[in-house]
Amino acid sequence: MSDEITVHPVAWPPVPIKTERLVLRQSEARDRAALIDLFASPEVGTYVGGSRPRDELERALPALPGVPGQRFGFFVVELNGTTIGMI
Repeated sequence: MSDEITVHPVAWPPVPIKTERLVLRQSEARDRAALIDLFASPEVGTYVGGSRPRDELERALPALPGVPGQRFGFFVVELNGTTIGMI
């Protein structure tokens, strides 16, 4: 038995993953406002360690095309064309 680990390259960003209700996809510039709203929300903050001040988020999340979140494993969750979250 070998102790070697086989690594299989994964194309990134992946094509969107679609279910009956949701789409998981790479983030785009158009998601910035929705993600700021989520991180600033006291209700959402209850489940993620607290909300953050909107002005801090405005500075922290770049406004460049394709940003925020173009990183391996980060998906935007979309319902009926509206960004509703991220994983």
